[in-house]
Amino acid sequence: MTDSPRPKGISPQSRRHNAMRKAALAAHPDLANLSGTQPLTALALPLLLAVHWSLAWWVSDQPVWVIGLSAFLIGQLTYHSAASLIHETCHKLVFRNPAPKLAFDLGLEVILTSYGKQLTYQHQHVTSHHPFVGDYDNDYEHEDLCALQARFSIGKTRPALQHALTALTLFLHALPLGSVVLADKILPPLYAWASGRPVQDPQDRFNGTSPTASDLRPFIVVSAISNLTLLALLGPWALLYHLWSLSFFLGKLGVSNLGQSLTEHPGDDDENPTRSTYGPINWLLFNTGYHNEHHSFPTVPWTRLPTLHRTAPEVFHAQAEQSYAAAWWAHVRGDFTASRRLKLHAQDHLDRCKGET
Repeated sequence: MTDSPRPKGISPQSRRHNAMRKAALAAHPDLANLSGTQPLTALALPLLLAVHWSLAWWVSDQPVWVIGLSAFLIGQLTYHSAASLIHETCHKLVFRNPAPKLAFDLGLEVILTSYGKQLTYQHQHVTSHHPFVGDYDNDYEHEDLCALQARFSIGKTRPALQHALTALTLFLHALPLGSVVLADKILPPLYAWASGRPVQDPQDRFNGTSPTASDLRPFIVVSAISNLTLLALLGPWALLYHLWSLSFFLGKLGVSNLGQSLTEHPGDDDENPTRSTYGPINWLLFNTGYHNEHHSFPTVPWTRLPTLHRTAPEVFHAQAEQSYAAAWWAHVRGDFTASRRLKLHAQDHLDRCKGET
């Protein structure tokens, strides 16, 4: 196994965001006053917990198909709303001091029950994604190149088989915890067999920080207590609703979450590396649609991002080409198109995938 080269600086697309910030500040110096924290964001925690657990209670005496449909239509969006707040806290935009920030993060864990995965995301997002937008070797958000090219090779040579694998993927991801447990055990061996190619990049692509075991411990404890409390108070079907919502959110049937990811970064546009989505969806997702503004001003909390857009439209004008739902549907219809368009996709990286480079 070979290691990826250590980064010598931030990526060109990340430098572009720095240039956009300087241009906006030069034209509108008052934008500097928007940076800071928004502690009132913490009030969203009890509201989201009440909504999520109330829906869990409502479906707890319903048939399984009603529980699944409710998790798909409502549960995953509620979960996405809560998960959007991870984006705020990882940039220390709710609380900056460690103690109140930890309290807020653990409050989020009561809703999300991620068993510490939210803390891993916080590290990755700040130390991998933001500095290296568009850089496959250093931005963890890029799909594994070897898995992508294995899938593409099947689509070119045996399209009917790839359609079947797409259908199987959607079926597995429709099951409770299917995207979290089943899919990762079943699909990679199938793709390796069908393509005759490795399906995992042997090179270490992550150069950011990670939480320690002691950092994760309180999150794991809170997650376990939350799940057990939900089970004890509302019953097994309520817990099923929560876990199903989580599974939809994380998987290929995560319409809003996957759709948002697909629209944010084209991958090959160095002039406008990030796109924003404006509209009512931001009311539910704490303005995470203002993604171009956020990457240029990562110290501005969600409540003030619309001000950036209104004040400097000459800088912040790059909009997503599709809605989240439309991007998700195009991704599925294309047998899971690449989430980012990269120049390196045009070359076959079989040697890299075999560990021979």
